[in-house]
Amino acid sequence: MTFSWKIPPWERHEDCTYLAVTLMEQGDGQFRFSTEGVRGDDAFEALADLLMTPGSLLGLVPSLPALIGVVVRRGIDSTWLAKPPVQVARDDRDRWQIAVADATDVTVFSPTEISGLVSRLQSQYGRAG
Repeated sequence: MTFSWKIPPWERHEDCTYLAVTLMEQGDGQFRFSTEGVRGDDAFEALADLLMTPGSLLGLVPSLPALIGVVVRRGIDSTWLAKPPVQVARDDRDRWQIAVADATDVTVFSPTEISGLVSRLQSQYGRAG
């Protein structure tokens, strides 16, 4: 299983081009988020950069049952860094749903998609996070 990039995003010496918002369940129906700049040519590469950056907890997805998902947005925006326009709620089946108010150039990744990418990255590169 190989990736199409010539140089993995986490090994590139370039400015961040995407913003990643990691959403975690906090309990009692509440959530918390963290934001950071990531590198990549598309949202998929930006997520890979987030997962493979040294010290990333997301590289350990199976041990993060509180993970709701990751929203990746093209471009760095100070408003998004401080308070991303993301809403999280449970649906009628008690599953987390993510809604983004400004959905331009935005990709939402579920825990299942993130876990699959972690597996692929570990298979190819032998580690994550």
